[in-house]
Amino acid sequence: MIKIPQINKSYIIEMLLSFVLYWIFVAPVFFLPQFQIGPVTYYLFLPAGVKLFAMMVFKWRGFVGIAVAAFTRLLITDPSQPWMSWFIVALSTSSVLYMIVVLGLKLFKVNKDLSNLGYYQVVALATVSSVVNGIVFAYGVNSLTTSQISRNLLHSGFAAIIANFAGNAIFVCALVLIMRHKDSIKSLINRVR
Repeated sequence: MIKIPQINKSYIIEMLLSFVLYWIFVAPVFFLPQFQIGPVTYYLFLPAGVKLFAMMVFKWRGFVGIAVAAFTRLLITDPSQPWMSWFIVALSTSSVLYMIVVLGLKLFKVNKDLSNLGYYQVVALATVSSVVNGIVFAYGVNSLTTSQISRNLLHSGFAAIIANFAGNAIFVCALVLIMRHKDSIKSLINRVR
């Protein structure tokens, strides 16, 4: 008889949380078309920070949740393209980001529990991930789909880099602000209860 391995419930929760957080931060893009450059590119891509955060905190489970979320977003955004093209784009961009996070955390000698992770290390990871993710995304979309990125690959790659960088910056700044005022936020929540 074949034994089915047990799946840790916390792993599934972490994957689902990564997926849901991605969609929470991508939702404003659908409601604010002013941020859209093309069918799948934006001036401001808020999920970039969530992608980085999920992979730093949840490791490979964050990678899985983010890859599935990116794939579903691309499918919903433009279902006319072959789903395999969107799968390859989502998998390649998520894989590159995961490698940057893993290698960056090792390079910075950050503990597995992220206890010694500093602000400048997060900024460095966000910057490198923005550049590499933007290039891989623009190249992947340009290579695997028909006319989803403007004919100028350099312009599209730069736009994706800036959108990722802006999304990372907003997310990191918001996270730092929340962490600095977490006691005030907790007391406010307790007063409201």
